[in-house]
Amino acid sequence: MSPVVKTRLSGAVVLALGIAAAVLARRLPAQAGFGLGPAFLPFWTGLILAGCGLSLLARPGDGAEIGTPGSLGLGRAAAGFSILVLYVLALERLGYLLSTVGFLAGTIILLSPSHPGRALSVGFGGALFLVLIFRVWLRIPLPGGPIGW
Repeated sequence: MSPVVKTRLSGAVVLALGIAAAVLARRLPAQAGFGLGPAFLPFWTGLILAGCGLSLLARPGDGAEIGTPGSLGLGRAAAGFSILVLYVLALERLGYLLSTVGFLAGTIILLSPSHPGRALSVGFGGALFLVLIFRVWLRIPLPGGPIGW
């Protein structure tokens, strides 16, 4: 099976899973006594999955950007796992904001090492956005760390 056919098949499966998750999540209560109900996360996860499936289906068919992992694949996977473990270990000491900036910037640098400035700015912006979602909108307490954020 060619890489393009595999990509299209994967996109169709991910799209179907996303639609199924969103439809099934609509059966759950949307609100609970304390705020958002159990339908919130599965519904939005289903929509994001459906969007990823559509993205895979809409890729160009020439297969130029579709490749097989080379010898660096296992090393990059191990580095990604190491970054995740360091993130979990640093969460209590550094707090949510600083450890999330490090995690996001580290993963972006792992994927695209030629743009460290962009990785830091996206890491900081993404971490600040997540802090606003969890701390302000959802009112979930997060580890503060040395800066109290």
